Amino acid sequence: MNKILIIEDEKNIRDTIMEILELNNYEIATAENGLIGIAKALQFKPDLIVCDVMMPEMDGFETLKNIRSINEISNTPFVFLTAKTENRDFREGMNSGADDFLNKPFNTQELLKVIKLRIAKSNQAKELFVQEINSLKEEVENLQNSINKLSFNNSHVLRAPLLKILGLINYIIEDSEEKSQMDLDALAMLKESCLELSEATEEVEKLLNTI
Repeated sequence: MNKILIIEDEKNIRDTIMEILELNNYEIATAENGLIGIAKALQFKPDLIVCDVMMPEMDGFETLKNIRSINEISNTPFVFLTAKTENRDFREGMNSGADDFLNKPFNTQELLKVIKLRIAKSNQAKELFVQEINSLKEEVENLQNSINKLSFNNSHVLRAPLLKILGLINYIIEDSEEKSQMDLDALAMLKESCLELSEATEEVEKLLNTI
């Protein structure tokens, strides 16, 4: 069951909208002004908000601006219900992030049509977002597998031969008393280079594992 929050300062209008929507299987919460409406939105987590423009405490435009600034409810579809029909009011509402307008006195079928349409579009957007997130997760998983494979190969294909080389160099140095000092110096340099390469390999592994 979809949830709708009605923010309207006139009780008769608020109750009428609530009755219409409840008869059409919507779960309803109400608020008499924008300040209370924002608090209700955070608590109720509606699928759509119907809000009057002219209200005490906080008007509809300011209410929408605040709702769009709160991450938890920022993407909630928002429909203005207003008796104001000047073009500048429509522009202000759309620039604030409103999804639609309904004029007072409203037509019941139009009200239901707009609500159904906006909730459907919101659900489609959510489904698309989930698909994109799942696709991104799959890409990240594939990347992680590639990194893990690279790290595994780095350890077993690169470091293993390095360790063997180091072992052979140590053996040659320890068992080559008859070799010239030049040969020993060359072997020592080779050993030092291999150790540097091994340490560099370990740093690459650490870097890969942090990605």
